[in-house]
Amino acid sequence: MPDFMDPASGVFGEEAFHQLLTREASRATRYQDFFSVCLVQPDGVASVSDESMQQAVSRKIAQFLRSTDVVARTRDGIAILLLNTPDHDATRVAERIRSHVENVSFQPDPAAAPRRVTLSVGLVSFPRDGHNETMLLTRAQSRLQTAAQRGGNQVIASNGA
Repeated sequence: MPDFMDPASGVFGEEAFHQLLTREASRATRYQDFFSVCLVQPDGVASVSDESMQQAVSRKIAQFLRSTDVVARTRDGIAILLLNTPDHDATRVAERIRSHVENVSFQPDPAAAPRRVTLSVGLVSFPRDGHNETMLLTRAQSRLQTAAQRGGNQVIASNGA
């Protein structure tokens, strides 16, 4: 699988993330289990122009989570698959990630000054927010956009909150 790991950040690539999410949705449906997905975008960091910052944030998030969780780089940012994590626990995890990252000074480029970033996060949970990859990612992306439009540095876990 060519896109299994992103060599620069050491986290999963987008293709691998989509395959894992599809597999987890099938597994969770069969066993009546649950999981959550976060789409994360560093505030004020353009994906293309500041790739090294995206990679650094991805690595930091992966260090903060359980080894069973999945962190991936996508063309639009960072995706997190929180296995066996119901929605109320996922909200706490997402808030801890957001809070932790805003207190870290990142210096992905040795020639640049260290800087801090905040995160916008869109959170969905299976099965509450959808039963397949497409539905979950569409809703997570909508919530991520809402978080960013509301000024960033926040987690949106439902349409209104």
